[in-house]
Amino acid sequence: MIKELTLKGFKSFYDETINISPLTVLTGLNSSGKSSVIQALLMLRGRGPLEGHGTSEELTNIYYSQRYSIQIKYTTEKGEEFYSGFGPEAQRSRIVSGGPHFIYVSADRYGPRTSIPVYTSSRLGERGDNVLQCIDHYEGTVLDKHLIHENSEGDTFGYNLNAWLGSITPGVKFHSEIQKMSDSSYALFDGHRATNVGFGLSYALPIIVALFMGTVEKDRRIFPVVLIENPEAHLHPKGQTEMARLICSAVEAGAQVIVETHSDHLFDGIRIYAKQHPGFAEKVATHWFELDKKKLTHVESPKMDDNGNLDFWPAGMFDQFGMNATELLG
Repeated sequence: MIKELTLKGFKSFYDETINISPLTVLTGLNSSGKSSVIQALLMLRGRGPLEGHGTSEELTNIYYSQRYSIQIKYTTEKGEEFYSGFGPEAQRSRIVSGGPHFIYVSADRYGPRTSIPVYTSSRLGERGDNVLQCIDHYEGTVLDKHLIHENSEGDTFGYNLNAWLGSITPGVKFHSEIQKMSDSSYALFDGHRATNVGFGLSYALPIIVALFMGTVEKDRRIFPVVLIENPEAHLHPKGQTEMARLICSAVEAGAQVIVETHSDHLFDGIRIYAKQHPGFAEKVATHWFELDKKKLTHVESPKMDDNGNLDFWPAGMFDQFGMNATELLG
C-alpha cells in the first residue's frame, strides 16, 4: 500500500509530501494541483512524462534549481517498507518487492457509445475502454463481503455490478455483449442502447468495475491502487452519495483508492459512512489544494473523526452551499 507521495519541483509543487491512506480524497479549486498528483503517480510506470504532457523541462517548477523528482513510500502485506521513484532527489530502495499496479479511470472517460473497444487482456482502459471485457472476465468472481449489495442476487462480480449500478442510478438493469470477431462490445440499460439513456450510467460503469477490480487483482508482489477522477460526473446528488458508499465499501474490502473530486455530496457520503462505521475515519486522508501568489501548490490536510467531522475546515472546501444559502437568506 502506498503511504506517501513526495513531489519536488514537479509542476506547481515545490516540495510537498502528501500522506496516502487506504482512501485518499483530493479536492481544491480548478488547476490547484489535484490532477498533478494523479499524473505523478501514473508517471511512475514509465519513469518519465506521460504522452501529450510535455517534456521534463516543461514539467519542472520554474523556482526549482534542478529537474523534478517523484517518489513514493509503500509497504507490503508483510509490513516491509520500500521507496520507489525517479529524479535526482528521489529515494529508491535497492531491493524492491513488488509495487503498485494502477487502475485508472480518467475524467475524460467515454460517455454513451453504441460500441466500446475490447482487448484480448482484462486490463481496464483509462477512458473505460475494455470495460465490458473486464466484466466478462471477472463476472463469476466472488467479491469480499463488504461489496455485497443488499439487493444483489448473489455474491459474484456480475450480480453486484448490477445491484450497485441500480443503486447509483435507481432501478436500472444492465446487460452487455462482446463481439469477438470485431473486437468491440456494447451495453444495454433496461434494454436500451447506451446512447438512448443518461450519461451517468456510462460514466459510472467503469468506476464500479475499477473498484471491484481493486479488491480482486492481487498477488504477493503487486498491489492494485485505484485512481478515479470525478466519480460524481453526470450523477444525481443521491447517486453521488451512493457512489461514496461504494468507494468506502471497496476500501473496507481491501482496495486502496485515490479520488479526485469537486463534489460535496460525494464527500458528505464518505463522512456519513465514517459516522456509521466506527474506525473507518482512520482510513481516510483528505487533502485541500490551493495556489499561493507565486502559483505554488500548498496542501492542507484536515483529519476526520468517527462522527464524520473534520478537525478544521479549510476556507473554500465544500462551503459553497452554505455561502449560497447565506446570500439567499440574507
